[in-house]
Amino acid sequence: MEKKTEQQSRKRRNRSHVGMDRLSSLPDRVLRHILSFLPTKSSVRTSILGQRWRHLWAYVPNLDFDNENQETINRVMLLRKVQTLHTFLLYHKINCTPYQLDTWVTFAIVRNVQKLHLYFRYQIALPRCLFTCETLVNLTLDSCGVVPASGPVCLPRLKTLHLSFVQFEADESLPHLISGCPVLEELVMEFLLDMVLCCISSPTIKFLVFNLVADGRKRVELNTPALGFLEMSDSFSEHIESGALNSLFGADIELHNYDKERDDVLHSQTVLEFAGRLCNVERLKLHLAYDTSIVDSLLSAWTVSFRNLTELELMADYCFLLKMLENADNLQVLTFTEVMRTSWKL
Repeated sequence: MEKKTEQQSRKRRNRSHVGMDRLSSLPDRVLRHILSFLPTKSSVRTSILGQRWRHLWAYVPNLDFDNENQETINRVMLLRKVQTLHTFLLYHKINCTPYQLDTWVTFAIVRNVQKLHLYFRYQIALPRCLFTCETLVNLTLDSCGVVPASGPVCLPRLKTLHLSFVQFEADESLPHLISGCPVLEELVMEFLLDMVLCCISSPTIKFLVFNLVADGRKRVELNTPALGFLEMSDSFSEHIESGALNSLFGADIELHNYDKERDDVLHSQTVLEFAGRLCNVERLKLHLAYDTSIVDSLLSAWTVSFRNLTELELMADYCFLLKMLENADNLQVLTFTEVMRTSWKL
């Protein structure tokens, strides 16, 4: 029995050595590419595998720090051997000074970083140089910083922008930021808490996701003629205004307004007018579970044609369903969840 166990152990070691030998036989550029998928801590640990591996991590084009202390981050940056940086990901839950963050971001920018993701558990001032990085293609700001309402913004290559739990200096901050992104295609914004007017205007955005949560009456204005997909979850918006959405092929919309003092006629007009802007979609998910008090006279007069609509997932009352079926001649797939009206509005 002991002999058999020893043989099995020897076989496992041999297989391990064979696997390592095969890995080590790969060219350095391939090994660096493999290491680029690892967190920087794991990449650095490969240096103990042998002489050849000792400095490979220092040539990896990505830096991915997950809650590392400042000393470790600074040392890794100091020991890197290449002067270019493709990706810089920083998840930092430990307090650091604005000066330290400015140092790290500047380090990435002067090395022509293309993808930058900053995540903090606390608010910290964002370096101004972040908004004038000419090489950035993908930027994510999560739970950190304040987006300014003035000052230079020049992000000529930025195509993807994600903003989550960020603060805005003023309602003008978002339009000001977007205006400096002439090729922006994807915009994702989650949990926008401090905006009265959310204005999104861009001739290039094709993919838009935003979640507007607030405790007061808000306004949403969209001017995105190139938009192909829209996902929107909106709470408490008093008014939603949108320009033409002729390129829109898919939408996932959830509207809920708990304001007991709202004007039902005005609110019904807002919902129906915005829904009418979605008339070119092929696939639509419309969630009106908390917006069932559409005035019947306005719904009856609503004659928008959804001629391209083939797939519909609807959460509403039967009156709204019947109106959608009347206006969607080419519908092929329907998923319906009935929501009972709390009151009838004439």
